Formats: sequence, C-alpha cells, structure tokens
Amino acid sequence: MTLSPSHLDNQLDLDTVQARLRDLETVIETTEKLVQTGHYEWDWSRGCLGSCSVEYAKIFDMTVSLIMDAQSSWEKMLKQIHPDDVESYTQAAGAQSDTGNFEVTYRIVLNDNTIKHIRETSIVIKDPDELGKSSLGVLQDITEQVERENELGYRGELAQQAEAIADIGHFIYDELNENYTFLSAGYVRIYGTTAEAYMAKMQSFEDDLSDIHPDDRERVGKAYLRYLKTAGESSIEYRIIRSNGQVRWIRELGKVRRVKDGKPVETLGVIQDITNQKTIEQTLIYKDALANQAEAITDIGHFVYDELEQLYLFVSPGLARIHGVGEVDLMSRQASRDQDLARVHRDDRERVRKAYYNAIINNESWQVEYRLVRSNDEVRWVKEMGKAHLINEGIVQQTVGVLQDITEKKNTEEALLQSRDTLEQQVLERTQELSNTVKQLEEQIEERKKVEAELDFLANHDALTGLPSLRLCKDRLDRSLAAARRNTRMTAVMFFDLDGFKKVNDMLGHESGDQILMATAKRIQQEIRETDTVARIGGDEFIIILSDLLKMSAVQTIAANIIKKVSQPVSIDQNEVTVSASIGIALYPEHGTTSDQLIQAADKAMYEVKKSGKNNFAVANMNEPKITLIGGGSKPE
Repeated sequence: MTLSPSHLDNQLDLDTVQARLRDLETVIETTEKLVQTGHYEWDWSRGCLGSCSVEYAKIFDMTVSLIMDAQSSWEKMLKQIHPDDVESYTQAAGAQSDTGNFEVTYRIVLNDNTIKHIRETSIVIKDPDELGKSSLGVLQDITEQVERENELGYRGELAQQAEAIADIGHFIYDELNENYTFLSAGYVRIYGTTAEAYMAKMQSFEDDLSDIHPDDRERVGKAYLRYLKTAGESSIEYRIIRSNGQVRWIRELGKVRRVKDGKPVETLGVIQDITNQKTIEQTLIYKDALANQAEAITDIGHFVYDELEQLYLFVSPGLARIHGVGEVDLMSRQASRDQDLARVHRDDRERVRKAYYNAIINNESWQVEYRLVRSNDEVRWVKEMGKAHLINEGIVQQTVGVLQDITEKKNTEEALLQSRDTLEQQVLERTQELSNTVKQLEEQIEERKKVEAELDFLANHDALTGLPSLRLCKDRLDRSLAAARRNTRMTAVMFFDLDGFKKVNDMLGHESGDQILMATAKRIQQEIRETDTVARIGGDEFIIILSDLLKMSAVQTIAANIIKKVSQPVSIDQNEVTVSASIGIALYPEHGTTSDQLIQAADKAMYEVKKSGKNNFAVANMNEPKITLIGGGSKPE
C-alpha cells in the first residue's frame, strides 16, 4: 500500500500528539511527586475507582493494582477513611451531583494504622446528555502541613503558659514610628491593662516613659537612648505605676531585630515582673545583716549540709570566720563528710564521727564539743549542735547546724584545772568566774535562740501586723485544700483590699496608715474562726482562708461582717478615720484546685468589686467573664 502525502502528514501529526501526550504524562507524574498529589477517575455507573495515577496509590501506601481492588466499591473506599470523618465525606460527595464541585479535607487510615491528612478536590465529567458519568479528582497528602499547624498552635499555647508561669511578657516596638506593633498577653497583664488601651496610649517615646516611676524615668530614658545609639541589646530594671496607682518592679531585656542604614528599625523585648523578687531581696538583706550581727555577738556560725550529696549547701560568714577561711573557700575545701572530719583534731575525730552518724541513723539532733584544726594549724575548741532539716521517707536528706567558738571557755577550764592543787582559793574564784562565764554563754545561747526564733517568725509573718506572710499563707492554703479534698468540703479564699487607704497615707502619713492596717488586721481576726487564716501580702492587701466549709452562705456572712467591721471608724490622734473594703471570693473546687488559681480568681473578683463601686464583695464566676456582686457597694470614686 502506498501512502499519499496527506496520509503522511496525518501520520506525522499523530506521532507528534502522542509524543506530546507522553511528555505531559511525565510532567504530571513529576509534579505529583513534588507536591505529594495523585489523580483518579471515579466511575459513577459501576460505583468504583475507574483509574488512578501511581502517586495516588502511593498516598495509600499501595500499588495501583492494590488500590484498584481496595476501592472496587463505594463501601470498600469508605473503610479507608477515618471513622470520625466518614459522615462529612459522604455529605460532601452527595452534594457534588448538585453543585458539580467537590472539595473536602479528611483523614485516611493505612494498613499499618498510620493516619494521613488528605485534601481532595474533583469535578464532574458529564455525558452528551449532560448527565454525570464520573468524577475526575486530585488527592493531596497534607499531613506535614497539618502537623506544622498543630505544632505552631501548641508552641503558641506553650509560650502563653510560659509567660504566665514566669510572669513575663514580650513586645515588638517600631523604633521609626515610636509605637508598639505587638504586645503579648503577659505584657499587658503586668501593666494591668489591655493591649488595645495600651497601644492607643503609647504613640511616642515620651508616652512610653509616662508609666515609669518619676524617680526612674530619667535613668531609663538615658538607657534607651544609649541602646538606640549602639543598636545592640539592653537590660534595665525600673518601676512602673499602673493606672490604679500600684507600683511594680520590672526587668526589661531588649534586642534590635531589624536595622536599616545602621539605625534600629524594630526592637524585640521581654519584660518580667520582679516585684516579689525585689521585696524578697530587701528582706534577705535585712535578715542577713541581723544574722551576721547575732553571729558576731555570740561568736557562732551556721550551715546547711546535704547528707545525700555530702556537700555544704550554705555556710554563714560566722562559720567561715571560726574556720579561719572565706565562705567560698570553706565550701570548696569541705566537699564531703570525710573531708569535713579531716579538719577535726585526730584525738576527737572518732567521737565526732559517732555523734554525726548516730544522729543521721536515728533522726536525732546532735551536740558535741571538739577541737578544730585551722589550715594554719591553729587549734580552736568548738561546740557544734545540729538537727535534721529535711527528712523524706524516714531518710535525713539535709541537716542544719550551729558552731560556737568556745576556745576561751576551754582555755579557762584548763587553767582552772592546772591551778587547782596549789591555789585552792584561786580555783574557787576561777570556778565562780567560770560559772559566770557559763551563765553568760547560756544567756548568749538563749539570746541566739530568741534571735533564731525571731528570724523564723519574720520569715513567715508580716513585721507590722504580725499576720502570716504570703509564703506561710500559701502553705496553710495548700494544707486546707488537701483536707478539703479528703473530706469533700469547700475552702474559700478571700482577696481583701482597703478602699481609701492611699488617701489616708497621703493626708495623715504612713504612721496613721500603719495604725489603720493594724486595726484592720485585728478586726478581720475577730470575724473569722480560730481555724481560719488571715495574711497580709503587701500594702493594704490581705488574703483570708476559710477552711472546712459546708455552705456558701457562711462565706457570704463572714464577708459581709468583715466589710461592716472594717468600715467602722478608727481613732487616730483624736481624728475619726474611715476606710472601706473590697473583697473577692474564690471557692475550691469551683474556681480552682491550687492555691495560685484560687488567689488569682479571688484577686480578679476583688478588682471587679473595685471597678463596680467598692465597699462590697463578689464571688468569682469561671463560666462568665463578669463578676456577680452581692450586696450594695458605694459608687466609684
């Protein structure tokens, strides 16, 4: 057969088209591999998978022949879809005949129980009579995308939790336009405001400084300018004044994130509320000074020792002075009990060792006198008293001890013994002197015990009112919650704040304010049970713990009585001074199961009382953003 030129042209065109189709198939296969997609055709008349690409089968971890069998019917195909997604998938497929479109996201379950996230889209293929005969669709494996989105959500939630735990917040600041572009929830919580209100207020560098305490403003302003000039990092501590007048200590760390032409464009910063830390630092400074004076007066020193790790956790300056070395040097030299005993005179070592180990094994205190050999070979007599500081499951983990240099006492005793045979009268006089010395030492020891007791009291109580501190309050609240869990009872936490206290301080002075606080503490104690606790946590703020409750009405009655009692006038320098009280109430277990949760809920309820009229009390409501007020408060000032 001879082909005409026209037949040849047709044959060439067919070859070209086939070659082009092969190229297109290659492009499609490559594209599907890159974007993890696969295509298919679903035959409506037979109700099964009509055809599919290799990548489609790979999504199901199968070959083409296996997937064709696995989806040889609608019922078989639905078995590959996650049970929780079958209904939504079926509804979307049913709507396709009406809309002509099909787009759905769902999960599939592979043979090894691996779950994949799938996005599927398809269109309807119609016959000449405009009736649907099949669907042509594309599947995409979006598992990695979904996992990334879930991870981002998890990290965002984790960041918020971290901010709440560490009491920190972060921000992004536009250095060119002098305004904030982002504020985290933790940031505005520290400032006691909202992100919208704060951003609306802060429109310039001067606005940014306006919330800083006047005594710190110039220092902070200069620090900011130095930071902007170097375009590096900054670290500064200062005080802010919240809108309610409350002063908080802040630590701020800033770092330039974007620079243009050598100038900072954008700053990323973190702030932390360090008010409690500052308060603790001041308290510790006072206590350290007091303890050092007590040690110097009585020539004593104390330590805390880890019996499991066999190392000193703390040594006081007085202890180092007795050993004749510095504190750091003492801790580094005595890294174990054996090294500690090596500094004891060899004639006393075994006796001291037995005293230590008998006390540890029997969980008893110890008291022993021995000779201590300093690094310069000087021998000093010491009296050591110690007891278990931390016991866990019957095992002593930490001990605390006190050393007293009794060298002079021992020298006196030795001198008396040496002269006894020849100078009886002198012995009698020395004995009397020794008796006086012993009495003085006993008095000094008793004084030291009093000082220790006072230090322990100051560590757990408010110096002005004598009420428990926040630390002791939380300990008692934890105990109350444990008892409530065991006995299925309620525990109530009241967050108490005086209304008008700042005005009294400003007009009459801090001494008058102190009298108000002491009178308030006594009045609160008169209205609660002996088993309840009232603590002063700072300023004019108190926390009240009501334990072993059966009814909410008892809490309301106590709160109303406290408000009535506190609102009675206080006589100060022949003046009648009146303040009122705002109380927020949180209940276990309705509003929290931990001390921090309950205190925060009560604090929030108290602030709602402040905003709603003061001189009242409110119970926190975890289901509603509002606080339900009980009783009639005064109008806001």
